[in-house]
Amino acid sequence: MAFDGSITPLLTDVNPRYGTVTGGDSVTFTGLGFSANTADYSITLDGINCLVTAASSTSVTCTTGKRPGLIPTSTVIYIAGKGLVSNQGLVFTYANFWSNDKTWGGEFAPMEGETVYIPSGLNLVVDVDRTPRLNTILCEGSIIFLPHPTNPNHERYFDAMNIFVLNGRFEAGTE
Repeated sequence: MAFDGSITPLLTDVNPRYGTVTGGDSVTFTGLGFSANTADYSITLDGINCLVTAASSTSVTCTTGKRPGLIPTSTVIYIAGKGLVSNQGLVFTYANFWSNDKTWGGEFAPMEGETVYIPSGLNLVVDVDRTPRLNTILCEGSIIFLPHPTNPNHERYFDAMNIFVLNGRFEAGTE
């Protein structure tokens, strides 16, 4: 049996893993068996087209569109003539950032003693070093604490009397 050199497309990395719901983020997917032709790709993130801007046999880069509403996270990469890319559970996640006033309806971040509700479909990245002491966090979506990009010993403080995760996700730290 002769090997024809083709590889089933396989995703090995997503960088960055998180981006803003306002769109305009450049995301690079790295893997094996990719196409160098940008026209071969169809990429959707949470059902929203991601405009392909560059491609090689090991990576493809696209620019995210705006993500309205609370939509479940999904990453689908299709390459013409090769099929769907196996993403190995690696996804790009649209997120709202704690430090962004738009996350809080254009107002201001929660204050001491308040309760925070994170609905299903909302991915909240805590990107501040310290939150006020909150009463309760009810998380049905995702609350994510990213590691500091340059200092592995950097500490963040998240203070709440109660944290409930109900069919949601709480991600802190790295493997």
